[in-house]
Amino acid sequence: MKITTCITLILIALSCTSARKLPDEPSKYLQEVLDLLEQRSVHKNGIDWQTFRHNVFEKANMAKTIEDTYPAVKYAVAELNDSHSYFKPVNEIQSDTENKPLPILTDAATPDDIGYIRLPFCIGTENDIHKYISSISTKIKQQSQLHVKGWIIDLRGNFGGNMWPMLLAIEPLTGDGTLGYFVDADDKYEAWKLTKGKAYINDELVLENTDFEPLDLGNEYVAVLTDNKTASSGEAVTVALKERNNTRSFGMPTYGVSTGCMAHELADGSVINLAESVFTDREKKKYGSRVMPDVGTGEEDALIKGIEWIYMMNEHQHVKE
Repeated sequence: MKITTCITLILIALSCTSARKLPDEPSKYLQEVLDLLEQRSVHKNGIDWQTFRHNVFEKANMAKTIEDTYPAVKYAVAELNDSHSYFKPVNEIQSDTENKPLPILTDAATPDDIGYIRLPFCIGTENDIHKYISSISTKIKQQSQLHVKGWIIDLRGNFGGNMWPMLLAIEPLTGDGTLGYFVDADDKYEAWKLTKGKAYINDELVLENTDFEPLDLGNEYVAVLTDNKTASSGEAVTVALKERNNTRSFGMPTYGVSTGCMAHELADGSVINLAESVFTDREKKKYGSRVMPDVGTGEEDALIKGIEWIYMMNEHQHVKE
């Protein structure tokens, strides 16, 4: 009888431990996180949220403080399976003050009759963004005066950042109008628009090129180069060029996070960067993962194939004329 009683008491104790009620502070914090994910995640409609919440609270079973819940929050964000969302605890934000060196992307050499624009990642201050747009716009203007046969837009190595300066910088080549969309889990579309140096989401102004000068290269041949480091906002530009006339893409599939993220600050100052939409092109074809090139090549051959295609299209044009 004594052995049986002991076993029973142990089982009761274990049961109480697994069902232990969290203190109010960590419990409210987890509720905040889970409410955000359930309301906004791009994958929200494919998740059993009752089970999901149970599993997350189990991970935080012994939490006494908000900080104790961080592993459970990281688990929850990873379980969304969108490959793009991430959780950054406030202690990591505060300690991440050093300037980490960024990769340097150099221009490739092209023939004199081929325009070339390396479109790198874009991060930084308002002044950095202005310099980014100005530098690339100037290169396009200068090369357009040479009456080139076509253009290379090189997105290799563009791991993302801010998509709007990228699109405004190459506006002469993308043309104005709707270039793509964000579409969320509820099938709500938000258009990416460019109009005379201004970028909009639907009708809301996002960014302006204050040095805008009209230049229409929207019908010229454009070869787009991508690799497996082309990611996030780099993929947004890839998608924006997908249904452009006289355009073909070359190289390798992109990284695979063609989703729109929003940053959300939590009660303690931590941040969840949450994937809330997928990219679609001008024809509303949905992406959300890797963007495949029209012509798959090795990384080194992408430029060669792009130039060859531009020359071929020019020859065909001369035959028609």
